[in-house]
Amino acid sequence: MRSTISTAIVLALYFVAFAEESGDSAKADTADTRVPAEDLVRIREACPSRPAVEPKAKRRVLIYSKWRTFRHDSIPWGAAATRILGEKTGAFEPVLSSDSAMFEPESLRRFDVVIFNNNCEKGIDEPRRREALFEFVKNGGGIVGVHSASYDPNWPEFIDLLGGCSVDHPWNSGSTVSVKVAAPDSPLVKPFGKGPFRHTDEIFTFSHFRPGRSRILLSLDKEGTDMTVPGVRAEAEPFPLSWIHRYGKGRVFYCAFGHQKEVFWDSAVLEYYLRGIQYAAGDLDAEGE
Repeated sequence: MRSTISTAIVLALYFVAFAEESGDSAKADTADTRVPAEDLVRIREACPSRPAVEPKAKRRVLIYSKWRTFRHDSIPWGAAATRILGEKTGAFEPVLSSDSAMFEPESLRRFDVVIFNNNCEKGIDEPRRREALFEFVKNGGGIVGVHSASYDPNWPEFIDLLGGCSVDHPWNSGSTVSVKVAAPDSPLVKPFGKGPFRHTDEIFTFSHFRPGRSRILLSLDKEGTDMTVPGVRAEAEPFPLSWIHRYGKGRVFYCAFGHQKEVFWDSAVLEYYLRGIQYAAGDLDAEGE
């Protein structure tokens, strides 16, 4: 009897571990228990204490962390950071999930914004759920994309929604680049001043980006960055790193920062993401969108 119970426990632990590593578990990468207590303290201390603007209504935000093709180690830190941003500032109520059933139409109606948290491909396969996402945004919902949320090469409709697809990263993890504040008059970029500023991360280049459609907020500062690294493509101009645009009645905000966990206790980056979330929710107006 004891042997049977022990075997059952081992099997149960195996399947939990497999689900988390595969990215197909509804609970994968959403638990703060995966983030050390000292890092949660760092995140909380770095988060602003109040919203950028007072919300126009009570906001509910889905932080969606399911991934399919590559698991970023920083996913739990991104989930924790956005949860703490909402709780500490009161700007929104955070809901963490890796369950694609959240994209059923009746579920999406509960939210004002969906944050795609570092999802290399989204695991949203059902046509009904995909269509519900596009209808959600067209009707006024907000989208926030974090780092590899931009990687979905087999879903062209999502690439069009987000505004670009990350195709490579000539500046690998731990690279330090110079970032240009491309829209210095926008209230979204206030945490970075007039720039440029230094940032350490994995830095993408993009395909399918349309400058005439999206307003670039941050871009690579070529004068302060090593442009001789292998893989830099001339067609990646203007090297955007963060942008906004409208999609129907909805708002889209994307930022490429977030490959490594340390990004999520950078106070300027956290305030920037807060402003992006509040923009996507319709609370923070941005000129020139």
